[in-house]
Amino acid sequence: DDMLRSTITKEAVQRFQASVRARMSGSDLTPDKGEDEWTSSEALRKDLVQQLGAFSQNFTVLEVGSYFGYTTRLLSHLFKRVIALDAIPELLQANREYNMDRDNILYLRFHTGNHDWSIFSMNTIHVVFLDASHDFESVMQDIDNCLRILTVSLIIFDDYGAEEGVRLAVERFVAAKRLQPVALLGEGENGPWKLRDGREVKDREAIACEVLRP
Repeated sequence: DDMLRSTITKEAVQRFQASVRARMSGSDLTPDKGEDEWTSSEALRKDLVQQLGAFSQNFTVLEVGSYFGYTTRLLSHLFKRVIALDAIPELLQANREYNMDRDNILYLRFHTGNHDWSIFSMNTIHVVFLDASHDFESVMQDIDNCLRILTVSLIIFDDYGAEEGVRLAVERFVAAKRLQPVALLGEGENGPWKLRDGREVKDREAIACEVLRP
Protein backbone atom coordinates (compact mmCIF):
# COMPACT_ATOMS: atom_id res chain seq x y z
CA ASP A 1 0.00 0.00 0.00
CA ASP A 2 2.86 2.39 0.79
CA MET A 3 4.33 1.83 -2.67
CA LEU A 4 0.95 2.63 -4.24
CA ARG A 5 0.66 5.80 -2.17
CA SER A 6 4.08 6.96 -3.36
CA THR A 7 2.96 6.95 -7.00
CA ILE A 8 0.23 9.55 -6.38
CA THR A 9 1.76 12.92 -7.17
CA LYS A 10 1.23 16.12 -5.20
CA GLU A 11 -0.08 17.66 -8.41
CA ALA A 12 -2.74 14.93 -8.68
CA VAL A 13 -3.86 15.62 -5.10
CA GLN A 14 -4.05 19.36 -5.80
CA ARG A 15 -6.05 18.70 -8.97
CA PHE A 16 -8.44 16.50 -6.97
CA GLN A 17 -8.92 19.22 -4.37
CA ALA A 18 -9.67 21.71 -7.15
CA SER A 19 -12.20 19.27 -8.63
CA VAL A 20 -13.96 18.94 -5.26
CA ARG A 21 -14.13 22.73 -4.88
CA ALA A 22 -15.49 23.08 -8.41
CA ARG A 23 -18.16 20.45 -7.76
CA MET A 24 -19.22 22.17 -4.56
CA SER A 25 -19.69 25.40 -6.52
CA GLY A 26 -21.81 23.61 -9.11
CA SER A 27 -19.33 23.14 -11.95
CA ASP A 28 -17.42 20.13 -13.29
CA LEU A 29 -13.62 20.04 -13.33
CA THR A 30 -12.94 16.33 -13.91
CA PRO A 31 -9.34 15.97 -15.12
CA ASP A 32 -8.55 14.27 -18.40
CA LYS A 33 -5.93 11.53 -18.78
CA GLY A 34 -3.59 14.12 -20.26
CA GLU A 35 -3.68 15.94 -16.91
CA ASP A 36 -3.71 12.88 -14.62
CA GLU A 37 -2.70 9.64 -16.35
CA TRP A 38 -4.10 7.51 -13.51
CA THR A 39 -7.66 8.40 -14.52
CA SER A 40 -9.72 7.75 -17.65
CA SER A 41 -9.66 10.01 -20.67
CA GLU A 42 -12.60 12.09 -21.80
CA ALA A 43 -12.71 9.87 -24.91
CA LEU A 44 -13.09 6.76 -22.76
CA ARG A 45 -15.83 8.36 -20.69
CA LYS A 46 -17.77 9.23 -23.82
CA ASP A 47 -17.35 5.70 -25.17
CA LEU A 48 -18.56 4.20 -21.87
CA VAL A 49 -21.72 6.29 -22.07
CA GLN A 50 -22.27 5.29 -25.69
CA GLN A 51 -21.58 1.59 -25.17
CA LEU A 52 -23.22 1.06 -21.76
CA GLY A 53 -25.92 3.67 -21.46
CA ALA A 54 -28.62 1.69 -23.25
CA PHE A 55 -28.59 -1.38 -20.99
CA SER A 56 -26.72 -0.68 -17.74
CA GLN A 57 -29.33 1.22 -15.72
CA ASN A 58 -30.50 -1.92 -13.87
CA PHE A 59 -27.05 -3.50 -13.51
CA THR A 60 -24.34 -3.57 -10.82
CA VAL A 61 -20.72 -2.76 -11.71
CA LEU A 62 -17.65 -3.70 -9.69
CA GLU A 63 -14.94 -1.05 -10.06
CA VAL A 64 -11.61 -2.64 -9.16
CA GLY A 65 -9.24 0.23 -8.45
CA SER A 66 -11.30 3.40 -8.02
CA TYR A 67 -8.61 6.08 -7.39
CA PHE A 68 -10.09 9.52 -6.59
CA GLY A 69 -13.56 8.58 -7.84
CA TYR A 70 -13.68 10.34 -11.20
CA THR A 71 -14.69 7.19 -13.10
CA THR A 72 -16.76 6.02 -10.12
CA ARG A 73 -18.94 9.08 -10.58
CA LEU A 74 -19.61 8.32 -14.23
CA LEU A 75 -20.35 4.68 -13.45
CA SER A 76 -22.81 5.75 -10.74
CA HIS A 77 -24.82 7.60 -13.40
CA LEU A 78 -24.75 4.64 -15.79
CA PHE A 79 -25.40 1.75 -13.36
CA LYS A 80 -27.97 1.10 -10.67
CA ARG A 81 -25.22 0.23 -8.18
CA VAL A 82 -21.43 0.67 -8.02
CA ILE A 83 -19.12 -1.31 -5.74
CA ALA A 84 -15.92 0.75 -5.65
CA LEU A 85 -12.77 -1.04 -4.48
CA ASP A 86 -9.37 0.33 -3.61
CA ALA A 87 -6.47 -0.91 -1.49
CA ILE A 88 -5.74 2.56 -0.12
CA PRO A 89 -8.23 3.83 2.48
CA GLU A 90 -7.29 7.47 1.85
CA LEU A 91 -8.36 7.08 -1.78
CA LEU A 92 -11.68 5.55 -0.76
CA GLN A 93 -12.24 8.48 1.58
CA ALA A 94 -11.40 10.91 -1.23
CA ASN A 95 -13.75 9.02 -3.57
CA ARG A 96 -16.55 9.28 -1.03
CA GLU A 97 -15.91 13.01 -0.62
CA TYR A 98 -15.91 13.55 -4.38
CA ASN A 99 -19.16 11.58 -4.80
CA MET A 100 -20.92 12.68 -1.63
CA ASP A 101 -24.10 13.48 -3.58
CA ARG A 102 -24.34 9.97 -5.10
CA ASP A 103 -26.32 7.39 -3.11
CA ASN A 104 -25.68 4.22 -5.14
CA ILE A 105 -21.97 3.64 -4.39
CA LEU A 106 -20.59 1.13 -1.89
CA TYR A 107 -16.96 1.80 -0.88
CA LEU A 108 -14.85 -1.17 0.11
CA ARG A 109 -11.18 -1.40 1.04
CA PHE A 110 -9.90 -4.36 -0.94
CA HIS A 111 -6.46 -5.51 -2.11
CA THR A 112 -6.89 -7.82 -5.09
CA GLY A 113 -3.85 -9.92 -4.21
CA ASN A 114 -4.39 -10.21 -0.47
CA HIS A 115 -8.12 -10.26 0.17
CA ASP A 116 -10.78 -12.92 -0.45
CA TRP A 117 -12.73 -12.47 -3.69
CA SER A 118 -15.38 -14.92 -2.53
CA ILE A 119 -17.09 -12.08 -0.64
CA PHE A 120 -18.51 -11.01 -4.00
CA SER A 121 -19.98 -14.41 -4.87
CA MET A 122 -23.21 -13.71 -2.98
CA ASN A 123 -23.83 -10.52 -4.98
CA THR A 124 -25.19 -10.19 -8.48
CA ILE A 125 -22.45 -8.29 -10.33
CA HIS A 126 -22.94 -7.87 -14.06
CA VAL A 127 -19.93 -5.80 -15.18
CA VAL A 128 -16.37 -5.34 -13.92
CA PHE A 129 -14.31 -2.23 -14.64
CA LEU A 130 -10.76 -3.46 -13.99
CA ASP A 131 -8.08 -0.86 -13.28
CA ALA A 132 -5.89 -2.31 -10.52
CA SER A 133 -2.30 -3.61 -10.75
CA HIS A 134 -0.91 -3.70 -14.28
CA ASP A 135 1.78 -6.37 -14.13
CA PHE A 136 1.01 -9.55 -16.07
CA GLU A 137 0.76 -11.96 -13.16
CA SER A 138 -1.51 -9.67 -11.13
CA VAL A 139 -3.81 -9.04 -14.08
CA MET A 140 -4.00 -12.77 -14.83
CA GLN A 141 -5.01 -13.41 -11.22
CA ASP A 142 -7.52 -10.55 -11.24
CA ILE A 143 -9.18 -11.82 -14.43
CA ASP A 144 -9.40 -15.34 -13.04
CA ASN A 145 -11.01 -14.01 -9.86
CA CYS A 146 -13.47 -11.90 -11.85
CA LEU A 147 -14.49 -14.94 -13.86
CA ARG A 148 -15.25 -16.80 -10.62
CA ILE A 149 -18.10 -14.32 -10.05
CA LEU A 150 -20.64 -16.30 -12.05
CA THR A 151 -22.97 -13.38 -12.80
CA VAL A 152 -20.26 -11.28 -14.51
CA SER A 153 -20.86 -11.07 -18.26
CA LEU A 154 -18.61 -8.15 -19.27
CA ILE A 155 -15.15 -6.98 -18.17
CA ILE A 156 -13.75 -3.59 -19.19
CA PHE A 157 -9.96 -3.32 -19.03
CA ASP A 158 -8.59 0.18 -18.54
CA ASP A 159 -4.98 0.87 -19.60
CA TYR A 160 -5.15 -1.93 -22.17
CA GLY A 161 -3.06 0.09 -24.60
CA ALA A 162 -0.63 1.71 -22.17
CA GLU A 163 0.27 -1.34 -20.08
CA GLU A 164 1.77 -4.43 -21.70
CA GLY A 165 0.87 -6.62 -18.71
CA VAL A 166 -2.81 -5.84 -19.15
CA ARG A 167 -2.71 -6.41 -22.91
CA LEU A 168 -0.86 -9.74 -22.68
CA ALA A 169 -3.17 -11.05 -19.94
CA VAL A 170 -6.28 -10.17 -21.96
CA GLU A 171 -4.79 -11.83 -25.04
CA ARG A 172 -4.06 -14.97 -22.99
CA PHE A 173 -7.69 -15.28 -21.85
CA VAL A 174 -8.99 -14.51 -25.34
CA ALA A 175 -6.77 -17.26 -26.79
CA ALA A 176 -8.16 -19.64 -24.15
CA LYS A 177 -11.69 -18.72 -25.32
CA ARG A 178 -12.68 -17.40 -21.90
CA LEU A 179 -13.04 -13.81 -23.11
CA GLN A 180 -14.32 -12.36 -26.39
CA PRO A 181 -13.43 -8.74 -27.29
CA VAL A 182 -16.54 -6.74 -28.17
CA ALA A 183 -15.37 -3.10 -28.23
CA LEU A 184 -12.22 -1.01 -28.23
CA LEU A 185 -12.64 2.17 -26.20
CA GLY A 186 -11.11 5.55 -25.49
CA GLU A 187 -7.99 7.12 -26.92
CA GLY A 188 -6.35 5.69 -30.04
CA GLU A 189 -9.29 5.59 -32.45
CA ASN A 190 -7.41 7.86 -34.85
CA GLY A 191 -3.95 6.37 -34.40
CA PRO A 192 -1.15 6.49 -31.80
CA TRP A 193 -1.64 8.74 -28.80
CA LYS A 194 0.60 10.02 -26.00
CA LEU A 195 0.51 9.75 -22.24
CA ARG A 196 1.41 12.59 -19.92
CA ASP A 197 4.81 10.97 -19.28
CA GLY A 198 5.61 11.17 -23.01
CA ARG A 199 5.08 7.52 -23.93
CA GLU A 200 3.47 6.93 -27.31
CA VAL A 201 0.72 4.31 -27.23
CA LYS A 202 -0.27 2.41 -30.37
CA ASP A 203 -3.20 0.41 -29.02
CA ARG A 204 -6.56 1.70 -27.80
CA GLU A 205 -6.87 2.94 -24.22
CA ALA A 206 -9.33 0.28 -23.07
CA ILE A 207 -11.10 -2.87 -24.24
CA ALA A 208 -14.43 -4.44 -23.31
CA CYS A 209 -14.64 -8.22 -23.35
CA GLU A 210 -17.63 -10.50 -23.10
CA VAL A 211 -17.22 -13.40 -20.67
CA LEU A 212 -17.46 -16.81 -22.34
CA ARG A 213 -18.70 -19.64 -20.15
CA PRO A 214 -18.92 -23.39 -20.92
